Amino acid sequence: MKLEFFPKRPLVILITSIGLLGTLPAHATVIDGLTAQTSTQVGTNAVVTNGPNMSTTATSAFSNDNDTQSAANASSFGNAVGPYGAGGNGSGVFDTTGRFMRQWDITNDSGVAQNYSFNFFIYYGNLSASDNSAGGSGYAEYEAKILRDGITTLFSSAAKITSGGTLTTSGTTLTGATQSGSSYSWGGTYFTVDLGVLNPGEFTFVQYDLVGHAFGDYGFSTYDCGGDGYGSGDGYGSSDGYGNGDLITPLVTDTPGASQCTTTGSSYSFLGDPDTLNTTPIAGIGITSQAVPEPAMLGLMGLGLAAFGLRRRPRN
Repeated sequence: MKLEFFPKRPLVILITSIGLLGTLPAHATVIDGLTAQTSTQVGTNAVVTNGPNMSTTATSAFSNDNDTQSAANASSFGNAVGPYGAGGNGSGVFDTTGRFMRQWDITNDSGVAQNYSFNFFIYYGNLSASDNSAGGSGYAEYEAKILRDGITTLFSSAAKITSGGTLTTSGTTLTGATQSGSSYSWGGTYFTVDLGVLNPGEFTFVQYDLVGHAFGDYGFSTYDCGGDGYGSGDGYGSSDGYGNGDLITPLVTDTPGASQCTTTGSSYSFLGDPDTLNTTPIAGIGITSQAVPEPAMLGLMGLGLAAFGLRRRPRN
């Protein structure tokens, strides 16, 4: 008895089928949309809004307001191939929100089913709230979520910190998240989310939603500020809107020539995404795809594998 391979032809079939699996197209028609909007209310003033501002390349929104004792602002921004973020901050009595949303409309225009995934990065940021010994209360919070078809939640992360130091979180905890008193911060975090399979010609849309919200119902306290009577704070701090600035400076007011100043509490919220993951097959966005073999293709591969079987044949 001797072992003998099948003829060469089935081996050619196997090599061909493996080659097809390695070169299956991975394409999609993608329409990218960006939306930014903000809302700010100070004291009893009317709400100041900006947006929704929409674009396929870059957009932003900003709103701010103040009265004699309080001040607040909100910002949101985004670029198709750059950073995006949302947040708000204020002092005194205020309610301010920044929101940025990015949407991808995806159509599988290849000849085979595709499994898509979404790569993204949550930028480092922080939440903080403090009454600055002026009484009252406030909080800061963020929410990041990804939805498919506006219904299915693929990812969510949220946190809220109060001026009393109570922290509430839900969903995924971001890398390096740390609480210190009435502040909460985190480091940069990479994620990959499975979007599922689209058959040839099938359509879906994915929404990436970022919200930064700050609220304050703080009291006001007076103290002897001395000096020239002009106080030391303008109520707007030095935050650069990218998560790198400081907490908004507690609002300080006084009467020129007098020595009495007023201070109040403040809240700050910001999160964002520098969108560094842009080296994907679909240029400029964080979506990748992988072909899903058709049943017929799997059968062809199975036929080829059978060619590697050995058979026994009697000697003559």
